[in-house]
Amino acid sequence: MRPEKGDAVISVCANCEGGVALYEALGALVGDEPLRLVPCMNACAQGGALAIREPGREAYLFGGVSAAMAPDLVTFLRLYRAAPKGRIEDARPMGALRHCLIGRIPA
Repeated sequence: MRPEKGDAVISVCANCEGGVALYEALGALVGDEPLRLVPCMNACAQGGALAIREPGREAYLFGGVSAAMAPDLVTFLRLYRAAPKGRIEDARPMGALRHCLIGRIPA
């Protein structure tokens, strides 16, 4: 099930091992969601990096994310959109992805 469309931009690192596979897996699940394959995100120590940002909401940076976690990212997007200003208080529904958070950037 696809998340409700919003203004979030999902950026996936093309240089990380598995980055292109993650990008393709997400593309199959999020449809017309703004999804970008970008050059190095400088999170090489935690390869499989991606960031999610939306104007006026907190931004998130994840590392160590694999294509198999794409369904967890869809869950994240639903939680993100439902959370006031994008601040997710209970990450347990995100499965393994909750352990991949590198940082949250205030709006």
